[in-house]
Amino acid sequence: MKISNLFELKANSKKDKPIYSSMMAVMGNTPKYTEVDYNAIAKEGYKGNWVIFRCMQEIIKSCIQLNWRVMRYNSKGEPEEIKNHPVLDVIKKPNPLYGQSELIKRAVAFYYIEGSAPFHKVVTTFKGVRNLYVYRPDKIKFDNTDDMNKPYKNIKYIGPTITDIQPENFMFWKNFNPLDEYDGLGRGMSVLEPILKNGDLLNSMVDWNTALLQNGGSLSGVISTTEVLGDTEFERAQETIKNKHQGKDSVGKFLLLDGGAVFSPTSINPKDMDWESGKNSTILDICIGMGIDPMLIGINEHSSYNNKNEAEKGLYLKTAIPLMQELADQLSIFLELQEGEYLDIDYSHIPCLQEDMKEMAEILNKSNDMTINEKRAKRGLEPVEGGDIIAPSGGFAIKDGKVYLPMGLVDIEEENHNSSTQNINNEDDEKENKSFMY
Repeated sequence: MKISNLFELKANSKKDKPIYSSMMAVMGNTPKYTEVDYNAIAKEGYKGNWVIFRCMQEIIKSCIQLNWRVMRYNSKGEPEEIKNHPVLDVIKKPNPLYGQSELIKRAVAFYYIEGSAPFHKVVTTFKGVRNLYVYRPDKIKFDNTDDMNKPYKNIKYIGPTITDIQPENFMFWKNFNPLDEYDGLGRGMSVLEPILKNGDLLNSMVDWNTALLQNGGSLSGVISTTEVLGDTEFERAQETIKNKHQGKDSVGKFLLLDGGAVFSPTSINPKDMDWESGKNSTILDICIGMGIDPMLIGINEHSSYNNKNEAEKGLYLKTAIPLMQELADQLSIFLELQEGEYLDIDYSHIPCLQEDMKEMAEILNKSNDMTINEKRAKRGLEPVEGGDIIAPSGGFAIKDGKVYLPMGLVDIEEENHNSSTQNINNEDDEKENKSFMY
């Protein structure tokens, strides 16, 4: 005797088709992943996946901690900082709506989600750049041109109102896109795109586990009967199961089967599926794709102070600093710095990097073949007057930007001048001067 399926339509209906053929068609298809567009990635990746969200927060917070400065090369070709540069004021207070931290947060988030962060500068005739904005990339519409210097035209920001943007006041900070049909002049590739499959996998695992818990741990299955059910019986049975035996409110209720009905489970239980191991493996894959040590988002399987410190160092050295340096390079051009000036990132104040800087300082102090200024340049410090000499560590002092010798803090430049213009007649004076000069 043919065993009927409760989820099978009546055998003699015009469009009879066993549910198994539909199940096989659905289950046999390739998996469906999140579409690669801004709204889908923002919803399913950033907002809908806690691991991606936490990784993004760590990256954004580390980028915000870095300091910006304007540098230039002096006549000797050495980098030196320009204090109180007008461009720094724009970065610190980019517009009336938000400050530097929000500017960096928005830029990094949009860069990761869409692959592009659109910048708009507001310029005045006399004061230069007055305001700087970062917009949602999906709200920016433009046409491409064939002009490399001005690759965009008809630029509009579609916000509460439509804002027209002049091409010279617009910049895209973009991630490299190998499939950009405009060869670098179009939109960037989402940084999250290669990670989305693992993000979808984790979301599906969490959804499956939630559904299982809401049904009291009951596995999916098929109820079959020994007789063919009519349309009315079939629909009534489906409604009964749906309303009385599915969902968290029906947990603990018994299912009464009659008329030779048999329940056959069709899914795998979490233990056989090794759900916990699969979840941890997927989280690890997402963290690797994001360039984040799992320890930084609370996965403390092998946690220790040294490991945590190294993980934080890696976040700054491999992700945050290169990312912000890339943005600084583009903003140097966009904000119209003078010839020889450029934006730079200062990370000397970051606590987890202090150890490395201290170790480097000790190595430089022991070096006997480098001048004072060469050592300072390696440590990211400005050159000082009279620092182009080789002197042992602790054998000199620096005051008001000048190098002084130890005995009485004699100005080395003055001492050099005096020793070259005055004749030393007695042996005692000659010895005294030599004692200052090492």
